[in-house]
Amino acid sequence: MTRGAQKNTMPRAPCTLATPLKKAYIGFRSADSKTTNKRIVQDVPREERKLGPACNSQKCQESKKRGCDTMPEQERQSLFDGFWLTMSWDLKNMFVCSTVDLKSIKRKTVKGYGMRQRKSP
Repeated sequence: MTRGAQKNTMPRAPCTLATPLKKAYIGFRSADSKTTNKRIVQDVPREERKLGPACNSQKCQESKKRGCDTMPEQERQSLFDGFWLTMSWDLKNMFVCSTVDLKSIKRKTVKGYGMRQRKSP
């Protein structure tokens, strides 16, 4: 052991399998340097993953592009279960990357150097 590393007397909780399976688990957080000499502590209780309510916003109901109201609840539940129960982390990453559309930036702004930021002499 180098750099003053100490052997951890408490083993980590096995949370790697609980996370993808929607179950409650104990998560990690950054430790306070004043209270402990560790950087990361595993003591944060996390709730199980739950499917949230369907979107009912006025903008989604008026929009032709969004299909929030056309997807049945059963299909939403099957997508949720398929993502969190059956996919590994690699498959989840591939799924998210394949469903996201990359678009070019339409307008860039520079903070502090714009015309409105200049002051007249």
